[in-house]
Amino acid sequence: MNKRVFGTLPSGTEIEEYTLSSGVAEASVITFGGAITRFVVDGIDVMLGFPTLEDYLEDHSHQGALIGRYGNRIAKGRFTLNGVEYKLAKNNGNNHLHGGVIGFDRKVWGVEAASDTALTLTLHADDMEEGYPGNLEVKVTYRLTGYALSIEYEAKSDKDTVCNLTNHSYFNLNGCGSGDVLNHVVRIFADAYTEVDGELIPTGVRPDVTGTAFDFRTPHAIGERIAETGSGYDHNFILSQKPPFPIAGFNLSPAAVVTGDALQMSVYTDQPCVQFYTANFLSGDRPKLKGGAVKHKHAAFCLETQEEPDSPNHGGAILRAGDLYHTVTVYEVKPR
Repeated sequence: MNKRVFGTLPSGTEIEEYTLSSGVAEASVITFGGAITRFVVDGIDVMLGFPTLEDYLEDHSHQGALIGRYGNRIAKGRFTLNGVEYKLAKNNGNNHLHGGVIGFDRKVWGVEAASDTALTLTLHADDMEEGYPGNLEVKVTYRLTGYALSIEYEAKSDKDTVCNLTNHSYFNLNGCGSGDVLNHVVRIFADAYTEVDGELIPTGVRPDVTGTAFDFRTPHAIGERIAETGSGYDHNFILSQKPPFPIAGFNLSPAAVVTGDALQMSVYTDQPCVQFYTANFLSGDRPKLKGGAVKHKHAAFCLETQEEPDSPNHGGAILRAGDLYHTVTVYEVKPR
């Protein structure tokens, strides 16, 4: 296990970075936001991110971070559970996004266990923190097995609540700062997607992907049909639940495959959906990415495994008191 002090918060709290190594790959994670800062295969760092803690504090694009209590959007910043309406922060226009103003990506995570190949982080979220009911105990374990980086999420609440945890890593398989990802070729195992309105809130319609720019059942370059989407892909794909495949010690269904110039990434999960996002809103001269690269539109892609957006307003993503929330996603990156 390789551990170092990554930086110090204004409060004086030290943020640590842990580097996992499998012999063929390396991944680094910091205790601020549980963010993955590096994922290196064949000498290529496929993860966007920043060189300093100050940069992570300044930026708000959720680079590599753990997202919660609810990943993605909740319409109008409210939901009703057990007949009670809960009001959340409207931090994305008229809607709630990625857990609120101070979501899990802005928290300092504790370290429960660390080894050369695994890191377990923990977090306590208070009852009514960011408007969510229930004291929530969260545990996330990163494991590096060969070329595969697995993320195992666990959570328990003392009250009925909603829970939808994910990771917001920005990938570029040609390396951070190498240009845009429009030539990356994508396959997503989904027969339908979630139609959204102008605020990216689901309309309730789940169109078949056939004949649309959202049909990635056969591989297509990201840039091939991106103009048909408007500013880019930022859509939830409803996975077709292929038979589980043994990967990194788990049995998971394939969700997507992305191919770059020299590397290929396969994503496996037990979640029902994945949000495909092409960094449409990534911009700004500050802070600079690793290597001095400037943030720019389509510099990366995200594949965030999840429940469908706005599920709490449609009876989904409910975690009952005392029940265990458990889900696993694997990102396997290896030479083509």
